[in-house]
Formats: sequence, C-alpha cells, structure tokens
Amino acid sequence: MNFRLLGFPVSIEPSFLMTLGLLGYFSAGGDTALVIAFVVIGAISVLIHEFGHAFAARSQGVVGTPSIALAGMSGLTRYRLQEAPSRAQSIFISFAGPLTGVVLGAAVLAFDRAEVLEATDFNNNLIRVALFTTFGWSAFNLLPIVPLDGGHIMTDLIPGDRITRQRRAAIVSVVFAVAAAIWLVTAWGLGAIYGVFILGSMAMQNLSVFSKSQEASRIAPPMTPRQGDLKDLPGTAEQPTE
Repeated sequence: MNFRLLGFPVSIEPSFLMTLGLLGYFSAGGDTALVIAFVVIGAISVLIHEFGHAFAARSQGVVGTPSIALAGMSGLTRYRLQEAPSRAQSIFISFAGPLTGVVLGAAVLAFDRAEVLEATDFNNNLIRVALFTTFGWSAFNLLPIVPLDGGHIMTDLIPGDRITRQRRAAIVSVVFAVAAAIWLVTAWGLGAIYGVFILGSMAMQNLSVFSKSQEASRIAPPMTPRQGDLKDLPGTAEQPTE
C-alpha cells in the first residue's frame, strides 16, 4: 500500500499489518473486533511516530523529501540531510518520534477523561489499546537499546569517535535488552513472549555489531528502524530513523 500523506510518501507492507495482527491477537485474547481495532490503532500510532521523525528531519534541512515505510515489526523514516548532522540534531530527530507519541497519548487520555465515549467494555479496551500504543510504545522506544530511538540517543551521547561510540552502545544495548527480557518474563510469564523475542533479536544484532567492530577498523552503523530512523539517522547519507 503506497500513498502520500502530509506531503510524505508512505508505504505499508502486509508484513507490518500481520505483525500487528499477531500482537493484537495475543493482547486481545482472540476477540476479532479488538484485534482489528488493535491493528488500526497501532498502525496510526506508529505512523504518527514516524511523522514526528520526518517533520523533525525536514526542519533541519533535507535533500528531497523524507519517506516513511512500515514493514515487519517497525516503522522506518528515510531522509538525507543537506549537511552532516551534529549530535544535537541527531538527538532532536530521534527524540521527536517518541515525543509525538506522548503528545498523542495525552490527547487520548484527555479524550477519555472527557467521557465522550460510553463506558462499555469494548470502548474501555479501545482506550487501553490507544494508551498502550502511544505511551507504552514511546517509553519502549526510549530504552537505551540500538536500534530503538533511545539507543540512537545514547550513541550520540557517548564520548569518542563514531566507531568507539557504536561499540560501546552495542555493549550497553545487550545489557539492557537482556535485563528488560528477564523483567518481562518475571512480570508476565509466557504472555511476554513477543516482547522477549524482539529484545532477543536486538541483543543478537548488537552482539554482531560488537563482534564485527573488533575485527574491522570501520563498520556500518546498524540499520534499524530508527532505523530509518528511523530512529537512527545520520546526516549527509540516508538516515534511517525509528
């Protein structure tokens, strides 16, 4: 599915909708209406998150127009800045996505407090899903784990040259990913299997980055959604951000 929205080209792959559907299925206990609602609300939340990155990148001066792609387990915003970004600029672009999600969550919370919707079980579940995909996903994205937005911010804050920062960020990412996975299993048991899988994948990715950095003097920055960032977004070159 390809279209333009707010001036940005957007593509949504079936794999993204399928992933949201599976997550919604486990979250909603198989309720078809709630699964559909989860997919719709989740897609909107991720898309708005990516718009935060896209608008932030455009405000810093881009070549062409940032593009947004939703595929697999994440969203990706691609852009190229006219000049190599400073660390402050990279942090600003990375933080813009989660911040947009928090603002959207605050709007949902205000809507709920206004009691516009009748307090039925279904409507209450809709609000719960909306708060989870805004506040919850924004908080998750700010964890210091590459390739999440928080991982990109952490990388920009670490002292040293680019390769040294990436190596150190990879180590911190593995530690936090493992710790977060243990906490999820302790708190939610098998219900957290999806989150544990994601965190495990990130840990393995960062272990690979660290291993390669030991063997080569230069390595490419991990490509992930910030990745496109999307969350990770460099400057003169195409920057992914999540």
